[in-house]
Amino acid sequence: MSINATEVRSGVQPKSGSSWWISLVAETKKLTRRKGVMAFTLLGTVGVIIITFVILEAYHLSNPVKYSPVGGVGGFNKVVLILSQITIIPAAILGTTAGSQDVESGVIRDMIVTGRSRTSIFLLRIKGAALVWLIPAIVAYLVGIAIVFSFAGNKTDPSLHLVIVSGIYCTGVSLVYLLTSVGLAALFGSRGPAIAVMIGWTFIIEAILLNVSALGVVREVFLTTAIAGLSPVANGSRRLKAAGVTPSVLVDYLTLIGWPLILCVLGWFRSEKLEA
Repeated sequence: MSINATEVRSGVQPKSGSSWWISLVAETKKLTRRKGVMAFTLLGTVGVIIITFVILEAYHLSNPVKYSPVGGVGGFNKVVLILSQITIIPAAILGTTAGSQDVESGVIRDMIVTGRSRTSIFLLRIKGAALVWLIPAIVAYLVGIAIVFSFAGNKTDPSLHLVIVSGIYCTGVSLVYLLTSVGLAALFGSRGPAIAVMIGWTFIIEAILLNVSALGVVREVFLTTAIAGLSPVANGSRRLKAAGVTPSVLVDYLTLIGWPLILCVLGWFRSEKLEA
């Protein structure tokens, strides 16, 4: 940010591509320097995969007859389940941090007076958060795949098509929650309430309302419903069937697009109204 301010004062205009890249790198550094947030992000992605399968493998080694190998299709289903549900928490924490840290620290005013538009600042938050998140999310999936194929034993390995589709699914689901969190934090202007709302709504309120049949089709526009409906493994569809919810694929995709889009628009609108 200091580079841009110096260039503005001196009258030197950097090339647009160079300026964009410098700003993006600066945005990612602001997030990666939050050691607590990054530690939890790594623990909630790569760490949770390693810990889960280390425990499962320990059970298998202690009693191979009772506990089957951790790999194969069964192990793969666990990878998808973990990365599409548990990683919601670190995604929400990273997203809310990205969406609120400029406002909470007071840096936003310094950024605005340099002449940068509020829209570009808001979009930069989204790009920076997505870039920082994708690296541990993809690494976690690759680690899970390596474990699944390495410790398959006599189990059937997942097909290449299933591996690719599931990778896109897990990455996409986590990005949806990340972007929704960025928008919500920008709307609130504070990280704490945004985290509470994201996690509370996802794991408590939606879980309860999903089983309230009186809500009817309203349950189809829950994020957890869309995620379960599009899951490449059977766990999600069985849960929806038990609750009596049968959303269409179109509704699922519209839900996954709509939530982050609406929250980011609201967060952007709030950012536009901030006083410099």
